[in-house]
Amino acid sequence: MNFEDFNELVQKVKSDHPIWFGIEPDEIPDDTTIRLAEEKLYTQLPDDYINFILEYGGGYFAFSNVFSLQERSDFNLVYLNYKYDAVDSGYVLFSENNSGDIFGFKTVDGICEPKIHFYDHEIEIWQESQYCNLFDYLEKVALSN
Repeated sequence: MNFEDFNELVQKVKSDHPIWFGIEPDEIPDDTTIRLAEEKLYTQLPDDYINFILEYGGGYFAFSNVFSLQERSDFNLVYLNYKYDAVDSGYVLFSENNSGDIFGFKTVDGICEPKIHFYDHEIEIWQESQYCNLFDYLEKVALSN
């Protein structure tokens, strides 16, 4: 799913189920904040993630969450990646399922790939998910009932 199709889907779902979006999102970052986050994480964030946070800010998003760049947020991307010792893991964590499992982007040569990976905390291993990008993940996890 591309960004334009995703935005159309979000508008439809918001129209059909406005209560799903009742929690205020985190702040939309500026370009400097994005650049500083990339420096702190030693990687270039994927375009899908950047497009998402520039439009929606991050934090709670329907039935999911997306780590944001708002400095004092419980969902701060940089803070959570350091908290979970992910900075040197080869992954950038961007969401969790409230059960201890985490979703992330794999980094290769300092660039995040768009394909979504899943960390299963019970077996302590990363594996590829069924989601080809952030929008596909959010369509199926956050916007489906």
